[in-house]
Amino acid sequence: MTTTERDHLLTAIAGAFSLVIALGIGRFLFTPALPDMIAESSLTAISGGYLAAINYGGYLAGAMLAMAVPAHRARTAFWLALWVSVVTSLLMGLSTTFTPWAINRFLAGVASAIIMVNGSALVLGAMPNHLRARLGNIHYAGIGLGISIAALTVAFIETLHGSYATMWLACGALALILLPLLRRIPALPHAKHSQHERAPVNRSALGFLIASYTLAGFGYITSTTYLPVIAKAQLPGLDNAAFYTWLAVGLAAVPANLLWGKLASHTSERNALMTALVVQALGVSAPDWLPGLTGLVISGLLVGGTFTAVVALSMYCGRQLAPHAASAALGALTACYGVGQILGPVVTARLLESSGSFAPGLLVAAAALIGAAVLLVPLGKVRF
Repeated sequence: MTTTERDHLLTAIAGAFSLVIALGIGRFLFTPALPDMIAESSLTAISGGYLAAINYGGYLAGAMLAMAVPAHRARTAFWLALWVSVVTSLLMGLSTTFTPWAINRFLAGVASAIIMVNGSALVLGAMPNHLRARLGNIHYAGIGLGISIAALTVAFIETLHGSYATMWLACGALALILLPLLRRIPALPHAKHSQHERAPVNRSALGFLIASYTLAGFGYITSTTYLPVIAKAQLPGLDNAAFYTWLAVGLAAVPANLLWGKLASHTSERNALMTALVVQALGVSAPDWLPGLTGLVISGLLVGGTFTAVVALSMYCGRQLAPHAASAALGALTACYGVGQILGPVVTARLLESSGSFAPGLLVAAAALIGAAVLLVPLGKVRF
């Protein structure tokens, strides 16, 4: 490995740590901590779903803000968002009621979207074309790594009989420690006006991709919001059920992008993405058709092994369909994904309220993921 390649690898690793902070902790620590928050406060599964929807509303707002950030301000926006993510994680541990939690979750959502859009633009923009796909997979692996870290932290604190506040404070402190490692992520290079960058946007194909990605956001979010709660409900006698299921999500997500990337290189990005969505639908619905610990762990593995790959593959396809307007395309994808994420917990909470079961919400989410795969069929004639 040359010195230059090593520098690019370290930048990709730094990018992965930015996603550990923003998504693994800032967004998804809420999922394994939710059962303890419900047990120790006035929060319920239904109000917890509304908190999740507020967070995803922030994600939508953050995506819209990220699209408006000029290229020369991207690094500033990225660092501001990182600090917001760290501070709101710490404040979650210092709050005890719905309103301050809602404010923190909204701001954390804004920050996570800016880090996903502008931060990913910084990291991938620093890569030469021949390394972007491989190192991009390392960058997005930070989501799964962060989820695993959050799950292990929650489990460790539970063994010490610690509170949900300790979970948030511990992970927030870890995020603070990681911040100095991200200094090596550079500003965006000056744009070079090549013929490739002046290529027209494939608006029809991009429209189908955005519609698909919206349903994907709706479909995966039920599991990534409620899976530990479902585990505790199905297996009340097994204290570690929630830990096992959420850890399965994180561990499966770490290598997922590399594996799906290999499949994409042998088939196509579209075919790999469609397959990932169908597999994810099976994972989301698994607690319905295979109740018990086995079904929960399978659900965690299948959802974890696909949802970051769906993000990475969709982002890649969006970039290829709009090569001269990549930031706008990625921002639009992220914003519409956010719309799906807002609707998912709300619909699931309403179905839970009316039926007393998570089963209807899981089946609706699985159907949305199948629909997302079907919407990609028209992209078969597009050359990526």
